[in-house]
Amino acid sequence: MMRRGSLRVRITLASTLVVAVALATVGLALNAALRSSQVDAVDAALGTRASDIESLLESNALPSNLDVGRNDIVQVIDTNNNIVAASPNARDQLLFLKQPDAESFTTRIKALESKEYRFHIETDRRSGSIIIVGTELDQIDAVNDEIQHAFLLTLPLLTIFVAGIVWIVIGRALHPVEAMRAEAADIGGSELHRRVPSPGTGDEIGNLAITLNDMLDRIEAANQAQAQFVSDASHELRTPIAIIRHQLEIALREKNPDVLRAVVVDISEENLRMQRLVDDLLLLARHDTPDNRQHMTSQLVDLDDIVLEQAQHATETTEIDTRRVSAGQVRCNPDHLIQIVRNLLDNALRHAATCVALTVEEQGAVVALHVDDDGKGIAPADRERIFDRFARTDEARARHLGGTGLGLAIVADLVSRHGGEITVKDSPVLGGARFTVTLPNARA
Repeated sequence: MMRRGSLRVRITLASTLVVAVALATVGLALNAALRSSQVDAVDAALGTRASDIESLLESNALPSNLDVGRNDIVQVIDTNNNIVAASPNARDQLLFLKQPDAESFTTRIKALESKEYRFHIETDRRSGSIIIVGTELDQIDAVNDEIQHAFLLTLPLLTIFVAGIVWIVIGRALHPVEAMRAEAADIGGSELHRRVPSPGTGDEIGNLAITLNDMLDRIEAANQAQAQFVSDASHELRTPIAIIRHQLEIALREKNPDVLRAVVVDISEENLRMQRLVDDLLLLARHDTPDNRQHMTSQLVDLDDIVLEQAQHATETTEIDTRRVSAGQVRCNPDHLIQIVRNLLDNALRHAATCVALTVEEQGAVVALHVDDDGKGIAPADRERIFDRFARTDEARARHLGGTGLGLAIVADLVSRHGGEITVKDSPVLGGARFTVTLPNARA
């Protein structure tokens, strides 16, 4: 259906207008070129006739009455402006009282009913007489008028034909776009598995379909991740809430102060765990916003100072070895760098048996932070997914140790946003797990 202002209508109108203007311009140019060539042919014929008359004049064989065609005119004038010879239509009056500057020209003569004539003028070299020959241009103008009328009749038909061709071609070209638009309009929030049809042409429209389907893939993946995230967060919050409710029910029935004190301690621990979980969720939510991703302040920070400070403030009784911490300077957000070190250290302390080792060293263009523990390590199959949100290799043990399942996800997100990388492998120092963070070296 043709809609006013649609792309198909606008392209058709614009193309038709361009073609119509081009045809009109070409038609006028061809008509002008045709008339110019005809006039040139007339000038050549008149020049030949003037040369013949000049030859007769030089041989004294020029008759006074020159018999020429009905549409032609000839006049020979001596130096005293007397008519020496002329055609019947130019015997009684001088055609020109003053000789024109041009050798060939077009003008109208009132004595000749104001008809348009093309004239050629030559001066006899011996006698100085002026030879004037001319012919009417009515026949040329008539031919050009017929051509122009035929063109004016043909131009609308050509324009309509071009408009029809453009309309059909554009309609076929935009049909896949309309199909994609209709399909995209029908895709609802619960139907993100659907995809727009691809014409498979390999052109711009085919690439558009591929891009739209890729975008739908990302939207579907993001929607599934969000749903999973909400489900996991609800599950994580449900557990401490259920524990707190159970402990409160015990407290309501119990009168023993020692039991009540133990209940209060359990409730406090679960409340602290919920607080950490909520804080981590808010942090990830802020990181996911576009404004936060685009506007991130950074400055020169000494990574070794932050590592030593976090090791000193650790409240665990596990031994923390910082002997391998050397100077390393990076450019990033200080608060984010503190969060990275703190989360990695907390994760190592929760899983270490007796010792955690921290290492900071420059490796050319990067500064590397190694966090080693002497725990059970991480199986190779789990080394990718542990950076997903709420991912655990040992869920029951991690919950018992107070983990939220978000610490490593936060670290991976922050490291990526600062142009770094995080990896995990077996520790060559303590035999457990080694987490390695590399960030661009500010002094490289």
